[in-house]
This record gives sequence, C-alpha cells and structure tokens, in this order.
Amino acid sequence: WTPRGAMLAKPASVAEFDAAVTGTCVVNFRADWCPPCVQLDEVFSQLSTEHKTLTFVQVDAESLLQVSERFDVSAIPSFLVLEGGKEKERLVASSAPQLVQLVSSAAAQVAGPAGSADEDASAQAPLEQRLKELTHSSPNMLFMKGSPDAPRCGFSRQIVELLREEGVTFGHFDILSDEEVRQGLKTYSNWPTYPQLYSSGKLLGGLDVVREMKEEGELKDALSA
Repeated sequence: WTPRGAMLAKPASVAEFDAAVTGTCVVNFRADWCPPCVQLDEVFSQLSTEHKTLTFVQVDAESLLQVSERFDVSAIPSFLVLEGGKEKERLVASSAPQLVQLVSSAAAQVAGPAGSADEDASAQAPLEQRLKELTHSSPNMLFMKGSPDAPRCGFSRQIVELLREEGVTFGHFDILSDEEVRQGLKTYSNWPTYPQLYSSGKLLGGLDVVREMKEEGELKDALSA
C-alpha cells in the first residue's frame, strides 16, 4: 500500500484504510474489471497531485468488502468525501467533470473563503479571456506537455501521432511552460487531464476521445480544415 504522507493511498487491509483516512478525505471505491473505474482512476490520481489539502484513498471495493459494507457502497465507481471518517458527500458512477467538481468543492471547503466574489471574478476575467484567445489561436489547437517534435509524456506523444496519421494541421501550446494556463484550462474546459484538443475553440476531448473518433472515422470531419 502507499504509506501516509503520499498523495494517493491504496490500502490493502481495513487497518491500513483506517490509518489512511485523515482530515478531509476523498475515497475512490473501484474494481479492476470495471472500465469506468479504470478510466476515472487516472483522473483521481491526477487530482491527488493537485489538491494537497485533501487526502486521497483508492479502495478495491471487493478486496476490502468490510470497508465497502461500512459505507454501504453498492455500486462502483463510487466517490465519497469523508470528514473525520464520516461521510459528507457521495458521487456514484460519475463522469470526469463531476469528479473534478466534487473534489474542487471539497478542497474549497477546506481552504475556506479566499476573498469576495467580486475579487474572484476580477481575477478570473483576464485569464478566461486569455484562454479563449489561446483555444482560438489555431483552427485546431492541441494543449499538450512539450511540443509535437518533443512531447514530454506518453499521452501527448500518442495524440500527436494520431493527428499526424490523419494529416491534420494543428497549433500547439506547452502547458508545462505556463502553470496559470495549465490549471485554468481545466476549469475553463471542465476537463481535468491533458492533452486537450480543440477545434474552432471548442473542446473535442483528450487522447481516448480522439483515438475513438479516429477508429470510427469521425476525426477528420470533427476538425477544422
């Protein structure tokens, strides 16, 4: 299991689970045989690196059946927000945007008020304008880690290969070069992971979506000429 202090704990026993659940905690009840679980595991892991004020625990719902029964988990994936070991909120069979919203809400409650609504809106407006300009800066725009010729993660490399196989012309932005854009675009697009592909300023999706569209012969039609 992953010890306390790590960003994402994966307990293998009830005792390890109890030790891992501290403060405000988000628990992912999942199973390897469940495709939606496997897809959301990646999102959950990514969120654990971005919200350091929360504890993240991933539970195999069948291996730790006693824990699943304790919280009356009857469907997976299920995501529970716990405070002091007690359930505050639950999300069942969620999508990635719903999971992001659940975690963001939990993190905001831990952080407390950071300023007035007017101040928050004032700070967000210039960034939203910049993100809008960036997503429209090329008919097809890829936000990735690194560059097409030097990608800095496997997912970015794969999506570049898919686009090049289709003969698609696209602009790109290295999200590792600008932390404000990297974090802001997740909220702007309501999509938690990278890479992200846009066409005419509208989000098409990430690697899995692009791969599926290519396999179904829909990718070229969805992109701007």
